Amino acid sequence: MTTPQEMTLFNEIAVLTMKVARPLIWHDVAEPWPKRLPGGTCFILRFDTGLIGVTAEHVIKAFEDAKGRAGEIVSLLRTVRFDLAGAIIDRDAELDFATFSITEEQLTESEATAIDCREEWPPPVPDKARELSVAGFPEGLKKKCPLERVEFRALVNLTRVEDITDRNIIATYEPRRDIRVLAAPELPDLGANWSGCSGGPVLMHVQRNGRHRWFPAGMIVEGPGKSPDGALQEFDRFLFRRVHFLNADGSITKSGVGWLPHIRR
Repeated sequence: MTTPQEMTLFNEIAVLTMKVARPLIWHDVAEPWPKRLPGGTCFILRFDTGLIGVTAEHVIKAFEDAKGRAGEIVSLLRTVRFDLAGAIIDRDAELDFATFSITEEQLTESEATAIDCREEWPPPVPDKARELSVAGFPEGLKKKCPLERVEFRALVNLTRVEDITDRNIIATYEPRRDIRVLAAPELPDLGANWSGCSGGPVLMHVQRNGRHRWFPAGMIVEGPGKSPDGALQEFDRFLFRRVHFLNADGSITKSGVGWLPHIRR
């Protein structure tokens, strides 16, 4: 039974995670409004070297495919126009990881909350049963938008670590145990289509010296989807990629052990 105090904390975590997650979208200039804005999700890390955007490599590939099919594709970080192709720092198809640079002005305009990684990097390794919050912007919740008004509807899951490897975090969501913040009632509690959430943040929550702390544990690479045999599902299973492959300059080290020195303040 969830207490009122716990619900207050869960709501605060959900709001925080939604501010960390940002829609990374694009559209064809030649297509008239109203129109749907396809894309994925991303989040921003702050290092002494600057701001590093993180998303899935297959999100960048989808953007490039769209550019190949249309004359002029405009990319947006939420509502902020920026040159995604020119901002890419590094990418790795096997890890399904990509990084890009953004400016302080773009961060502010997109109303994003950057995760400050200057004090501790790489982040702590999440242990089994550790609480996680994840967020993204499902394609199924997107509607055609007029030019003057774009609506972003996010989903937040509060879940736990089921298993962990050097590369991945396996998590499960069970309605009787966990909490989902629905952006819209049309998204089912189990077996939802998480297309569009790829690249979204996975935050780990811990208590240190009586304080609630949160760290970037991973990135969404695979949502649950429907049961292949059509059977009723009792839980959702998620695949998250760990973020310890990233260096403070945005480069990707596949071994996960080549981090640039981090600063403790």
